[in-house]
Amino acid sequence: MPAWTYRSERLLAVEAERVFLNHWHVVGHVNDVREPGDWLSFDLLGERALVIRGKDGGLRAFHNTCRHRGSRLVEGESGHCRGALVCPFHAWVYDLDGQLKTPSQPDKFPELDAQAWGLRRVELEVWRGLLFLRFEPGPQPAIATLMARHEQELRPYPLESLQPTDGFYSSPVTPVNWKAMVDVDNECYHCPTAHPGLSDLYGRRYEEGPWIDGTHRIRGPFNASESRHELNRHYRELVAQHPEPFASLPQAWLYIGLFPVSVLVFYPESAGFYRSIPLDATTSVMTGATYRYDGESESMREARALSQEIDAAVMDEDKHVCELHFQATASRYWEHAILGDSEKALREHHDMLRALIPELNATREPGSFESDARGA
Repeated sequence: MPAWTYRSERLLAVEAERVFLNHWHVVGHVNDVREPGDWLSFDLLGERALVIRGKDGGLRAFHNTCRHRGSRLVEGESGHCRGALVCPFHAWVYDLDGQLKTPSQPDKFPELDAQAWGLRRVELEVWRGLLFLRFEPGPQPAIATLMARHEQELRPYPLESLQPTDGFYSSPVTPVNWKAMVDVDNECYHCPTAHPGLSDLYGRRYEEGPWIDGTHRIRGPFNASESRHELNRHYRELVAQHPEPFASLPQAWLYIGLFPVSVLVFYPESAGFYRSIPLDATTSVMTGATYRYDGESESMREARALSQEIDAAVMDEDKHVCELHFQATASRYWEHAILGDSEKALREHHDMLRALIPELNATREPGSFESDARGA
């Protein structure tokens, strides 16, 4: 895509409406919010959501915004509240099902209907224990429909019983547009050069499928030959020690991408997800979580620690090359990339963005967009 599409704040406002707020995002697992009052939060381009377990055991998602003056109700990535949500600004109280329980000093207000002045709902779906939300209705079908073509391959993985490990993580703020982060993630043409360690683990047998109906599959079966890097050798030795039923899981790293920015990750000893989240037009973060399988053995625990170490190195390497290629978008002499056959999935991701925002085809930033953000 043209260089301007990686630096325009006006475009990001349009992307918020047409790409981000009305598409699904993975936000956690049901076991992150195991007990009534447990909650997790998700922020995206000025919008704030929380997912909370109710007293009835049900899971609900709400805007993380008090109906009084708009204060954030919960702070941080996850936590627990006892019996009710209490606004930290003026102490308005909400039941765990979102209904307004009482404003503070209720005699100073007219009578307020508990439901009408309750928290505003956010659409939430659960697929095999994983939680997905979107702020507005959009073009994507239900998560189960999106994931249907991957069900058979994912059936052996015990996803419903995943257990949290170290909570949610966030990368350092990276000075790049979110599309630059996703571009790197949508091809492994760069892997032999940028990721020597990862190539030593599975680079010789890398499989990449096309984007089909909003999902994308990447799979890295471990190389047939012995790994040369000590970290990879030790990791593979541990994987070989996993007990059943985990020993029967494929000796491969499997990634399922969900348009626009979510990726689900499945390893022999763990599973998880990550997301590329824009902060503004030229800064982004990668956020996510890693989960252990219920019944984790010692070899699995050690392997999980090593796979996280491998992933951390890959994240640093991707951050570096991402910054290097993003810098070109500031140059008056750089126009756009040329993509080869090994970057087919990257081209397809761009095509999906163009279908939602036809202005991305323009060589220069247009004076106006088909519809301004938020209907202005």
